[in-house]
Amino acid sequence: MRARPDPTPPGADIWHIGLDVDNETADVVAALLDADERRRAGGLRDPVAAHRFVVAHGAARTVLARYLGTPGEAVHWARGPNGKPFFEGEWSRWQWSLSRSGGHALLAVRGTGAVGVDLEQVRDGPPATALATRFLPAEEAAAVARHTAPYARSATYHRLLSRKEACVKASGGRFLEGLRLRVLVPGTVEGTGLLAGQRWLVRDLPAPPGYVAALATTGARLGRLRLFEWDWPPERWREGAAILPGQPPGGDLADAYRSRHGSPVPSRGPRGNR
Repeated sequence: MRARPDPTPPGADIWHIGLDVDNETADVVAALLDADERRRAGGLRDPVAAHRFVVAHGAARTVLARYLGTPGEAVHWARGPNGKPFFEGEWSRWQWSLSRSGGHALLAVRGTGAVGVDLEQVRDGPPATALATRFLPAEEAAAVARHTAPYARSATYHRLLSRKEACVKASGGRFLEGLRLRVLVPGTVEGTGLLAGQRWLVRDLPAPPGYVAALATTGARLGRLRLFEWDWPPERWREGAAILPGQPPGGDLADAYRSRHGSPVPSRGPRGNR
């Protein structure tokens, strides 16, 4: 009997999940949700939001099940004091983080060490300069304010928030605790305040047009990132075998989104099924 290949990511695996799928696909993955997820989905009054919640959690279960070697409906986890999900027992080494925004979600999976991922939709509405001045360190507020175009200010503001949120999610803290983290540039981030003594490695991730995303991990180095597109059935899952050097690939990120769901799989590099 052939041994099951080791599914451990070489660094971290990032899965993009397009949430606006057809009802047939949503019904398939919805069957994997546990009672708590169904309760939370049922509590959403907006049917679009409920549909996206179901797809995000059902899709995450199909992905996690492949790493754990178990059926999706058998995947179970506990939650920390601030809601961070974690595995216990034989799966305890596996770390994962899920982020939803609009019609997209990102799932980060790591074999060893904490991980946090955050996806933010950039909106024109919020007064980015005023919010940055009130909540962010002075140098970050200045970086937001120096843009003349409202959308550029908002994009910078949300980029900073995504880096902070990724750190907080990796640590299992609360978002307000991370607002004063200094994340003007990606790289090593040192904890402050209630997060003092913690350290993360932060990377910006490719994101769909109109979105920004960031990944935070613990440890001295991360290793190779692998980017995947979730699709159903799993035979259609694809990997972009590019190695990211800590920043998204150069050029227009919109060029990376070639699939119908807006995949972050880079347009260059070898591909294969996983």
